[in-house]
Amino acid sequence: MKEIKKQKNKKRKQILRRRIYMMTAGIFVLLAVAFAIGHHSAGKEDDLSSKTKEVIQNKTQEEMYTSRLERVKAMAKNQGYPKGVIELLDKNEDTIDFVEDYGEKKDQAVAKDIGVKIQKGTIPELIQWDERWGYTKYGTSIVAVSGCGPTCMSMVVSGLTGNTKITPARTAAYSVRHNLIDEENNTYWEFMEKAAKHWGLNCYAGMLNKKQLKAELCKGHPVICSVGPGDFTKNGHFIVLSGWKDGKIQVNDPFSRQNSQKLWTYSRIKKQAKSMWVYSYSKKQVQER
Repeated sequence: MKEIKKQKNKKRKQILRRRIYMMTAGIFVLLAVAFAIGHHSAGKEDDLSSKTKEVIQNKTQEEMYTSRLERVKAMAKNQGYPKGVIELLDKNEDTIDFVEDYGEKKDQAVAKDIGVKIQKGTIPELIQWDERWGYTKYGTSIVAVSGCGPTCMSMVVSGLTGNTKITPARTAAYSVRHNLIDEENNTYWEFMEKAAKHWGLNCYAGMLNKKQLKAELCKGHPVICSVGPGDFTKNGHFIVLSGWKDGKIQVNDPFSRQNSQKLWTYSRIKKQAKSMWVYSYSKKQVQER
């Protein structure tokens, strides 16, 4: 009898241990699920919080930038800056540093070169409102405001010849010296051929169709294009068609880095184009004038 009781007690203890084990395991499973759900929810809250912070930060930066634009514009007017300089802010907000520094740097020495090393045949991207030459006088204006033509010529000459000393200030001086700028500080089309010849380049003018333009650009022959109102200007402007990529045109816009970072279709350019000049490098030595 005692042996039977022992066996029954043993079985009861085993059953009890199993139940305790199952309950403990169940509790652990429930805790694990609860933790996972909580962690997931916290992750969502963290993501939401992060996105909210980003939106607030971007909005704050935008408001600060808008405030700075208004402040710089007001300062420029109070200081009596030229109208063309003040209007740069309305045309391209990226000119804010240039306008803000006008009073301090307008009489500074001009850079002696374009400041970048280039390989012949690679057309550098130069900006007319670059502080290294943008304050240079051009007619009754300055290069930053009216010097798109000379800046385009600087890109083409320096790119094809490798001569980094041919800056926008230098090409602008050539234009003024040879009366290739009108009373409203617009560059005459004649400048595009005369300046090219002066610095040893071959040039021919003509409106190119898509096939012709692709052929020239693929040969490494940049094209300066005069454009009317549209994507690049409200009045008139010069840009450089500098390459052909993925069936589209690479553009070096001397007034806009954003435009230079995009590829453009031929049809889009053609609608705005007024004239084109194709350039290649002659084997003559570039004149140091």
